Amino acid sequence: MSTISEYFDSAQVRGIDEGIGRPGVVQSMHATPADGTLELMTGPAGPVGPAGDPCRPFRWEGDIADPAALASLAARLGPAQAGKAWRVLSNDALMYWNGTGFDSFAEAFGAIGPMGDPCDITLGVVETGEPGTPLQATVSGAAPNLTLNLTVPRGIKGQPGEPGGPGPLRNAPDYADGSHVDGAVPTWDAVVEKWVPTPYPGLRGPWSVYEAESWDGSAGFASSVSSISSATYAVATLNIPAQDTDWRPLVTGGVFTRPLNTSFDHRVDTEVRLGSASGQLVGLGTGATAGAGAYSRIQSFFGTTVAPDSAIGVVPAGEPAQLHVVLSRNLGTANYHYARGSAQLLCWAQPVLAPAPEAVQSLAPMEL
Repeated sequence: MSTISEYFDSAQVRGIDEGIGRPGVVQSMHATPADGTLELMTGPAGPVGPAGDPCRPFRWEGDIADPAALASLAARLGPAQAGKAWRVLSNDALMYWNGTGFDSFAEAFGAIGPMGDPCDITLGVVETGEPGTPLQATVSGAAPNLTLNLTVPRGIKGQPGEPGGPGPLRNAPDYADGSHVDGAVPTWDAVVEKWVPTPYPGLRGPWSVYEAESWDGSAGFASSVSSISSATYAVATLNIPAQDTDWRPLVTGGVFTRPLNTSFDHRVDTEVRLGSASGQLVGLGTGATAGAGAYSRIQSFFGTTVAPDSAIGVVPAGEPAQLHVVLSRNLGTANYHYARGSAQLLCWAQPVLAPAPEAVQSLAPMEL
């Protein structure tokens, strides 16, 4: 004979929802050796429980081969890795690490769906929003022809940058507008009360011809000659390129000559003339009257008085010039010898600038 305890050992208890607060409902208990049933009334809803921990952010980690590989990985996971998720390739399950274990989402990945229709998106209006507002994107039109419109927030004002380098001089407000040439210097114009570009007032050059060579590859001095009988004899030409301002030549150098005999009654000078062998005298090397060879040293010489505004020896701007070295027997009638050795003519161009009242000029050319 079975006891009551034996009946209860096999009893199952389940709640029966007969309706909360419904009158006339009787609770019952039924037990047999094979089954036991206790009917319990459904109670009223309890109070709201405390808020749970916030959900961990979903952090996709990619694919993993199978559950065994995932179990091996779990040994290295902890609370700091909560939110990481993997797809198990062997069963297409999504496994989510909750900080202490995996939550499984079976068959989270299915087969590849059908290919969608192609769609063309054209960028439409792009507007600037207020700083700090979110980026706004709206799509208009009907597929497959859509238009994307954007409202992009304006950035906040940045920090001041490092001071930049000096700008071009011609951008200064007190510098006159107009054409500018590199190498010019600023000069104050009292009429317009602004700085204006002026050709560099310093010496240009030098250019030279020495013995058989010239700076531009042209012929140098003529070969040495013995017993010259003519009163004048041209021995060299120096080519000077065109300048951006009027200028006068400043010359130096020298030529070696000697008389045919030991007479003391003749002298051969070395002249430098502008434009031709008979042009304006701009340089002179006085010969010796001694009856021996002498090196006549050339220096600037115009043979007349010169003032800053004189036209004597001036080469106009934009025109090239030639200086001719001429031997001139200015005393006596005897023949003379000329030697090319150590013969040289050196020339600087001295700009001729119109004086400007209250003008201030820099000491060196600058980039304009």
